[in-house]
Amino acid sequence: MLEADIVLGQVTGKDGPPVPIMAHPPATTSDITLADFMTAVAQYNNVNPKQKGVKLDFKSIEAFEKSQEIIARFSKPEVTFPMWLNADILPGPIKATTKPVDPDKFLELGSKHSRAVLSVGWTTAHTGNNAEGEYNRDQIGAMLRLLNNHRINQTVTFPLRAGLASNSQPVVLDLLRESKYLNSSMTVWASEEDPIEVERLRALILTVGLERTYLDVPRELAAKLKLPTPDVNAKH
Repeated sequence: MLEADIVLGQVTGKDGPPVPIMAHPPATTSDITLADFMTAVAQYNNVNPKQKGVKLDFKSIEAFEKSQEIIARFSKPEVTFPMWLNADILPGPIKATTKPVDPDKFLELGSKHSRAVLSVGWTTAHTGNNAEGEYNRDQIGAMLRLLNNHRINQTVTFPLRAGLASNSQPVVLDLLRESKYLNSSMTVWASEEDPIEVERLRALILTVGLERTYLDVPRELAAKLKLPTPDVNAKH
């Protein structure tokens, strides 16, 4: 999977109204637009048997709204490479200064692209206290209610910050059990400096199951987890 952040901004050296570009806040300029990025991925996948999927991480609802036409081009049934639409749509553990992307608008627009996986998570902050933070029942309950209220019926994955998720096994298991009808999974992610209890994280992943877990962590942490090789024939 190729993960990329999308904001509204300008292409380097060009004038005109803001367009969806590949950049991470606070950057507002880039040498590549979302449209060019998606075209390049499609061209690669047209000539390579091993497909590259994309996880598009939207940093504002405005960027997502302006990207709808582009996303629609790659949501057609004849396009086969995986496409995830990601945003942090609810406030989560350890209060982040980042404002969540508007949850109702994100789900309303995301549900129009039924081929895409909706990757919906919570804002978090990076602090030395991450080792003690956790997701709670109110936070997962709010997410489940949102998905239900918007009648979401496409595949969903929940991005969970590794150090926090490993402290939250009971509620993570509840979240995945109550969303199983959406073919749900968790995407465990971590920043380089995050404090993580490796054995506790490993236990969570093995309890949830490799077939319902995606990893987006530094290579060193992935090696420490010593996870068994996933069964490529497992159904998901």
